[in-house]
Amino acid sequence: MSTRGRVKGARIDIDYSATQAFFDARGKREYASALSTTMYQDNDPALVEQRDQAEKRVLAPQLRLAAGSRILDIGCGIGRWGWFLHDHTPDAEYLGIDFAASLIEKAQAEAVRRGKPDLRFQVMSAIAIEPDALVVPPPYDLVIISGLLIYLNDEDCVKVLADAGRLCAPGGRIYLREPVGVSERFTLDRFYSNELGQEYSAIYRTIDELDRLLEQALEPGRFSVRIAEFLFPDNLEKRAETRQYYTILQKG
Repeated sequence: MSTRGRVKGARIDIDYSATQAFFDARGKREYASALSTTMYQDNDPALVEQRDQAEKRVLAPQLRLAAGSRILDIGCGIGRWGWFLHDHTPDAEYLGIDFAASLIEKAQAEAVRRGKPDLRFQVMSAIAIEPDALVVPPPYDLVIISGLLIYLNDEDCVKVLADAGRLCAPGGRIYLREPVGVSERFTLDRFYSNELGQEYSAIYRTIDELDRLLEQALEPGRFSVRIAEFLFPDNLEKRAETRQYYTILQKG
């Protein structure tokens, strides 16, 4: 029986080929705000800009990166974190990876357009990271996973988080930000979005489910939670059934 549409409660896998097609198409389009490529709000560019700025305002005082820090952005999209870190961390070595070549092309073009041509980007899947092939080698002082896990099935979430833990330097941090289901898990399985004009697949897990994924993935006792809370005030949230949630973990 087909599960296409909105599926509440039940655990189903999403089709990565559909996700690949979705992001390949997004990367080839132009939007009023480049941020809409991966942060959506296609018809409300002001909101997407506000959300980007609000997230960075929250994170800036908490990251405290030293000059020359190495940063890996897994599922970087158009590289928006690279722009910010370039301006706020002197001599940072930033690398953004993404499985969609069209997004990496746009990331490279945006970096040049914004006067940050030294930012590095690489086509590589989050679920098939090759440490020896990364153009900025590990370990990293900061690993960013921002809005990625909703596009991965549970077992691959564990793999990505485990890889992040291994690639993170002692004393380094992992920043994880995800939209979560407020009351229960629900999945959009090739659900047609009128707003986006495409079929869309994503898994919105509860906070408890995210915590369990972290427990499975990370070495026991090696990481401490620095902070874990909702990211945005109510006026920047658009849907009652989901909220943006983040946590920062530090490696001992």
